[in-house]
Amino acid sequence: MKTATNVVCLALSALMLLAMALLVASPALAETEFTHSFEGPLLPLDPLVLEDAGDVTPLELDQLVKGRELSLDNLSDDNMEYKDRTIHAVVTHDVVQFKDKKGKQKLNCYIVRVTIADSSQIRTAMSYDDYDNTKRAKAADMAKAANAVAAVNGDFFKYFHDSGYIVRQGTFYRDKSNGQRDVLLIDSNGDFHGVYEGNTESIEAAVAALPEGVEVINSMNLGPVLIENGVVRDIKETIVANAKKSGDQFQYPYRMQRVAIVQLGELQYAIVECNGKADASSGMSIQVFAEYIKDLFPEAVLAYNLDGGGSTNVIFPSEKKGNLRFERIHKNSDAREISDIIYFASAQE
Repeated sequence: MKTATNVVCLALSALMLLAMALLVASPALAETEFTHSFEGPLLPLDPLVLEDAGDVTPLELDQLVKGRELSLDNLSDDNMEYKDRTIHAVVTHDVVQFKDKKGKQKLNCYIVRVTIADSSQIRTAMSYDDYDNTKRAKAADMAKAANAVAAVNGDFFKYFHDSGYIVRQGTFYRDKSNGQRDVLLIDSNGDFHGVYEGNTESIEAAVAALPEGVEVINSMNLGPVLIENGVVRDIKETIVANAKKSGDQFQYPYRMQRVAIVQLGELQYAIVECNGKADASSGMSIQVFAEYIKDLFPEAVLAYNLDGGGSTNVIFPSEKKGNLRFERIHKNSDAREISDIIYFASAQE
């Protein structure tokens, strides 16, 4: 009887130890720890590779020159992939769960991976193709006019403010940088360069440091830089987070809809969008958003925050009744008209 009792005690002890081991191996969801439910082609999220690009004639730099006309034959049946020999773009939907300082959340996020054959295929467009016209336009209309394979809103550079270091499609427009924002420079090789707290002196130094023959083709003036060479920024230490002017803080600590553009490698990119509500009841802070992108792409070269909230517009082509359409991937109800987009174009003739 005593032996039987000892056996039972040993069995119970073993079960308790096993339960404790499982608890250690499966801890509760920690802050900025993410669980994903991906839906889409080409999983996991590896950068895309063009298999047969061959010789590609670069697109002209002029902003009035748009991408090559798209073909429905290159669009997948589920409208989540576009591929020709010069560009490959794929949409992935992620239902992500995580915990922030206010508790657990479950959000819909969308990741668009893009690989291009030539640097001229990452481009910008502005509303009405006119720097002096401050009238805004729908992002989908700009994407359609540009024959964009994938597009995302830019930094709203033609809105009520007149600030920032502005280069679009190789044309310099203004330098009224104030040191309050991180600047993104996109060069003629298609590479991203972040200038922290960009002012005239630091931007000129970054431009001068580019390799011989390499020029700045486009710039963005919102930020902040979220990730550089796989390292996540501490956003609370940035000048943006500590700016005295509320307009320069971009509501960084609040839950909001967020969007960013990421360089993954040579001519490899991603657009990342996570939804949220205008009343800040759901969404990601900029810091959590940076951690999320790091979780998706641990080796990201550079991730740059774009104008979120109601400015968030990510556009991808789709087929409807035999016609090519350009629509927002996430149809956020508070989306506003904007002044500019960054887009990826086909160069297939």
